[in-house]
Amino acid sequence: MINQANLVKKLVIERGFECELKKYISIQDSFNPDNYAFLWMTLGAIDFVSDCVSTYLMSRQKKAVYITIEGVPQPAPFRYSNVHKLRFIAVSNYARKCYEQIKLKVIDVIHHAIDFQQVEKARNLGERIRKIWKNKFKDRVIFLVNSRHDPRKNLPTLAEAIKMVNETHKDKYVVLLHTDASARALFQEDNTFIISHFGTLTYDKTLALYHACDYTIFPSVCEGFGLPVLESMACGKPVLHCWFEPLSEFSSKEFNFVWDYVEEELVKNIYRQYWIFHLYPPEFLADMMKYAIDIYLNSKSEYEEYCAKAYEHSLNWDYRKVYPRLLGHLDIA
Repeated sequence: MINQANLVKKLVIERGFECELKKYISIQDSFNPDNYAFLWMTLGAIDFVSDCVSTYLMSRQKKAVYITIEGVPQPAPFRYSNVHKLRFIAVSNYARKCYEQIKLKVIDVIHHAIDFQQVEKARNLGERIRKIWKNKFKDRVIFLVNSRHDPRKNLPTLAEAIKMVNETHKDKYVVLLHTDASARALFQEDNTFIISHFGTLTYDKTLALYHACDYTIFPSVCEGFGLPVLESMACGKPVLHCWFEPLSEFSSKEFNFVWDYVEEELVKNIYRQYWIFHLYPPEFLADMMKYAIDIYLNSKSEYEEYCAKAYEHSLNWDYRKVYPRLLGHLDIA
């Protein structure tokens, strides 16, 4: 969300306004006549959106609350708050449906976006990293995983899928993970490597990793948006992911490698929300990894076509196309 806030700030400045990113917007800020508008960008859980209430209700400036949520918020904490008086903009149609299930008002849906100048800036570093990887791993297909290690991200299923793929394709690919150190115990196969720890890279360096790989694997079962899928496509790399909302709102079966989930499960996330997990067996992911490996090794022109289509599709999420509607809620023309 911080990276997206920086894109919104960039567009605000391009429109001729000054913009300040803050951790908290106070009531005192609402008294400042120089402040034209307020935008909160936050998780839609009660302990986050409740920080918006006082300033939102007391300010006379233009205002909007842009939220993401991965599941249905637990209703009880909202019932005894003034959050229901706010009007929200959701990051996906999926997030909108989750919020509306507890009768919160969502006035618009605006996806996350990409800055293609940043994508291009990261290309040179990505190409240097790719050369190093290809020298090390030779002709093997390189899968990248950019993911935290938490239940939503489903890394144990990925680990099981890798074991299955290794039965027939072990010498044909590697999996490189940008994740938490806590995931190391899951990935003990010879062709899996944790290359960096989640949260330690700049955004430009993270984008460079997409440029350097052949495919991205996104094993997640629950998302509010799923930005790594969009980031990978913007770097021209197809993604392996399960087909569920909200990923299905901006991905495509035409060039990404996708599979269906078999059931939904509600999982309680402390007092905040009930995550909606879209569960699938590791065989589904393993089969798609094998298919992607075979395409890359045996049909390079088809692979390159997928890469080109991924990039072209992602251009629809350029921040200069997506976020003007968000600024429209603040009367920033």
